[in-house]
Amino acid sequence: MAERFAADVAAPLSTGVPVVSGRVVDGGTACSTVPEGLAAASTHVPRMTFIVPVYNTEQTLPACLESALAQTVRDIEVVCVDDGSPDGAAAVLASYAERDARVRIIHQANAGLSAARNTGIAAARGEFIAFLDSDDTVEPNLCARVLAAFSSAEGVDAVTFGAVCEPEEAASARIKRLLSPEDRIFHGFDPALLFSANAQPYAWRTVLTRAFVERGGIRFDESLRFAEDVPFHFTVYPLARTTVLIADKLYRYRMTEGSLTHVFNARSSRERKLEQHLEVLASIFSAWEDHSLGALCPTEMVTWCLDFTLFDLLGVSDRCAQRSARRLAELLERAYGPRWADLPQQGAVRHAAYAVKRADASGVHLGKAGLMRFFVATRGLAQCVERALRRG
Repeated sequence: MAERFAADVAAPLSTGVPVVSGRVVDGGTACSTVPEGLAAASTHVPRMTFIVPVYNTEQTLPACLESALAQTVRDIEVVCVDDGSPDGAAAVLASYAERDARVRIIHQANAGLSAARNTGIAAARGEFIAFLDSDDTVEPNLCARVLAAFSSAEGVDAVTFGAVCEPEEAASARIKRLLSPEDRIFHGFDPALLFSANAQPYAWRTVLTRAFVERGGIRFDESLRFAEDVPFHFTVYPLARTTVLIADKLYRYRMTEGSLTHVFNARSSRERKLEQHLEVLASIFSAWEDHSLGALCPTEMVTWCLDFTLFDLLGVSDRCAQRSARRLAELLERAYGPRWADLPQQGAVRHAAYAVKRADASGVHLGKAGLMRFFVATRGLAQCVERALRRG
């Protein structure tokens, strides 16, 4: 949606806004309240906190808040971060806070989606932290189902669930599959969480314990203006002691043609999109270094990085392609050493890796046939045909 991502292109501010007794320092005021039927006390710990960044979503915000407040588990809080929204969203928030004590409002100058989420994380009091975008909705049993999943194994730090797209016809078969995990429990880190278990992308489908968030210093990278959810999962899953996937489709993701995702698919914006993707990769590797995780899953990661960038590398100017390929190669060499291009197991992927590594002033020499072989190797023939039909 245009509104969802418009905030992301603003200059980022500092991470998190200090909250003192329900009042925000350096950014406005917060309505700090507790669940209905409980004595007003800032020390109350709700079962779950929904963090709702709000920017230019006056029309969809009521349905979003209604869905959160309709949870069968009543002991929740809904922390709404008004990220300097220029429309009437603030009035909508005020009306909900007035009639439901579980709604808390934080107003701040526009700083982007990641900064708004970080502000919400800093203010959250719940045992568990969930994310809800202000033009989406959740099923009424989300809390109950997720809480049960947290109790299904020892040391669960993260629970990831499925979702449906609205309208359904706007979603590709690939997106539908990615939003359809199977019931699985992962003790420790398994590369499948990042590459094959349909457990990413989208931060709003993953609920974390607040203890894990604090222990791991989990935050969103405010420097990113696009795909900021990707480094989130690439940090969460390697750090989590136990991760539970559940097949339940508990979230309704509203897709609109005006979103930054769609805008970046335009040919005129491809160079900007490629630049942002490289920033995402840099953010992932930086987070791994910060958390002393090392260079994880080299074979899968090199393949995934190529899949994330290759289509756009072949669709930009030769100068941009050379510059971007050089940066991608530098990131991979720093993480996996000078022979990173030899790591992929499939010949078509290695061929693409060497094309990136050898890019010159006339671009990346792979060609349409090489690109097709790469995507058939990484995504399968059926997905390649579907993508061609959707583009054609």
